[in-house]
Amino acid sequence: MGEHRIDCVPNEVWHATMGTFSDVHYEQTAIYGAGQRGERSSHMLVQRDGKPFAGARAGLYLVPYLGRGMALVRFGPFWRRFEESPDPERYRIAIEALLDEYCRRRKLYLVLRPRPHPDFYPIEAQILAGMGVVGSDSSMLDRYFVDATLDEAEQQKSLDQRWRYNLRKGLAHGLDVRIGDAPADIKVFQEIYAEMVRRKNLNYPGVELPASIPDLMRLPERMKMRIALARHDGRPIGGIAFSVVGDLAYYVFGATSDEATALNAGYVLQWHVMRWLRENTKVRWYELGGPGDPGIRQFKKGLAGKRGVLLAVREFHCCPDVTARVVVGGLFALRDARNRMQRWQRERRSSDRKLNN
Repeated sequence: MGEHRIDCVPNEVWHATMGTFSDVHYEQTAIYGAGQRGERSSHMLVQRDGKPFAGARAGLYLVPYLGRGMALVRFGPFWRRFEESPDPERYRIAIEALLDEYCRRRKLYLVLRPRPHPDFYPIEAQILAGMGVVGSDSSMLDRYFVDATLDEAEQQKSLDQRWRYNLRKGLAHGLDVRIGDAPADIKVFQEIYAEMVRRKNLNYPGVELPASIPDLMRLPERMKMRIALARHDGRPIGGIAFSVVGDLAYYVFGATSDEATALNAGYVLQWHVMRWLRENTKVRWYELGGPGDPGIRQFKKGLAGKRGVLLAVREFHCCPDVTARVVVGGLFALRDARNRMQRWQRERRSSDRKLNN
């Protein structure tokens, strides 16, 4: 039958175990789950014959005294081990274990956000639907992907025309871009990021996560983060925190100064990251994150280009308990109101910047 280890796996063991799977994500680490967003963290490691079989970390949102609330699994569970052929039955078993623990035993409203992957997300979504786990219509999880296996000439052709034009302008400035993982690189990136947050008055869930970069640097090699920094006349002006986590590369954080924007440094940084991925890894897909605001959407769409993918991703819900459905319905209403307010604030700031320029 196997064993389910629930809320009892030490963090270092959890991370070492994650390093043996190809479908892991930072959201499944203990680092991201350590009290982030005001939630409690819970985890489950499924074992078969004494070996890790699948696992997932959930954020718990519980209403005091009621014992009801939501369990949110972000970009999990992980189930595809390195050096083993993917067996979708393992995914079904992992989902059944989550339903048993969080829906049936704890009577919580379970929300599953499968890890976006152009090749495997459709398989997972089909299994979830077949198990009666209902998909939402939200587009908040849609993700842009660049095909990182293209050679430089093919990548140039794939780029949107405007993106290619801005890249040429940026390259003409002769920026010095270097990729590393030294503590000094982290410190410089965090300083640029903190200044950007102050300058743009950014306020959204996760804005503080770059503080976790030193911890992410200490993860197993297959999950380690790296920093790309751009300098102009010897001064650091922008950077990208990116990683190869399992079988995907991720654009995790970006930070730019006003000078970097004027010099098109964001285009040059992404170009160097893709070159590094091509020369140092075997991953096919480089995930850029969601569409975001109109300017961000245009940037990511242009970089994904003709050969990239915009993957439509849904989250999936399951809750047999009536009380939990009512409680979490209220939580969703509050979340939607907050998201609308933050979207309005971002659009207003974007409009104000355009007027001032």
